[in-house]
Amino acid sequence: MRMSKPECPMCKAPTVSAGKLAYCGNCGWQKDQTERQLRLNLRMVPIAFGAMMLILVVLFARSGAHTHGQAWLIGVFLTFPLIALVVSYAVTKRNLKKLLALPPPTVRAAEVREAYAVAVGEMSPQYQALVRTVAPRRLRMSRRGKLNLSMTLVVLLIFAGIMVVQLFRAWAAARSFANFGFREWGMAGFGLLLLLMLVWQWRVVDRQRDLLANGEVVAAKVTEKFGSRNASAIKYEFEDFAGRKHVKVGTDYTQKLEAGMNVPVFYDHENPDRQVPASGTFHEVIVPE
Repeated sequence: MRMSKPECPMCKAPTVSAGKLAYCGNCGWQKDQTERQLRLNLRMVPIAFGAMMLILVVLFARSGAHTHGQAWLIGVFLTFPLIALVVSYAVTKRNLKKLLALPPPTVRAAEVREAYAVAVGEMSPQYQALVRTVAPRRLRMSRRGKLNLSMTLVVLLIFAGIMVVQLFRAWAAARSFANFGFREWGMAGFGLLLLLMLVWQWRVVDRQRDLLANGEVVAAKVTEKFGSRNASAIKYEFEDFAGRKHVKVGTDYTQKLEAGMNVPVFYDHENPDRQVPASGTFHEVIVPE
């Protein structure tokens, strides 16, 4: 059974896939965002290849393969990533050429966009309930938040454990830091960086929890969506309690928001620039029944 192509959420025409991206050639949905992402991917391929070559050459130079007649191994190890990068570059180039060859969206596209914005302007019942909540709110960590934070913590602990063992061995050899060289001090610095990243991530999550529990909540209008299907971001605007307009960018973990939709935004009453959309947190509000 042949699977049908995904439909454009605006005009219901079949979408065109470009790797992890999708756009509509009929009404222009996500066409500009896809073009920007494809151009970025083309610029990143040579950089990724250069970094890969540098890392592999350094590793083989340190392993002594070139002095034992095994320099050909470098070519073998480089062959597969090189082929993958060349294929990725060619496919991305073809997708961009295909996108640029499309005719401009029809005049009907503007009408479709306007009708779509009106149709999805109302929030889901879940989001409507969030807008009606008052502080202080009860929170719980979402399933997505538990998974993401657990994976991050596990990865950091593994790296930290490996570095602690290596540093302890270097220290135990002389019972002092006298034998510490560039490698050991670099490893210690990297470990400190990981610790700072963990503290920074915890502070971000803690600030978001405070906003969800005690902040003001308002319905914001999504004006733009960009990114791939696995990493969506949104631009949205809202007015605070004093009538001042704010335009912000946030994450859409739900992968369901589109331009024209509404999303609850929690912000600090005293500093409205401190805000977070309901779609971009690892916690969720427990809505009273």
